[in-house]
Amino acid sequence: MRKFALRGALLALILAGLPGCAAPTAPQRAATDQEIARDVLWRFHQDSAGRFRDVQVTCENRIITLEGRVTDPQTAAEAVRIATNEARGGKVDSRLDVRLR
Repeated sequence: MRKFALRGALLALILAGLPGCAAPTAPQRAATDQEIARDVLWRFHQDSAGRFRDVQVTCENRIITLEGRVTDPQTAAEAVRIATNEARGGKVDSRLDVRLR
């Protein structure tokens, strides 16, 4: 009898944990993409020199896209580095144009 109670409790724990293992839904993926884009934009906003003010950030399916203009290759590399740090395992697609303002 004790064996059955233990098995029943174990089965109940396993079944209770299954919903947490489910694949994220479309709204959950969209929310994650939005959080990633917000985090990258926040880091860009914290730059006191304003080097990223002409950079737009979008994130879809965990692919961060950087578009816009920066003044030098070092700033472009820094933008990609920041986006990569906030990507949560996603990819970064840089479409930055390097030219003077």
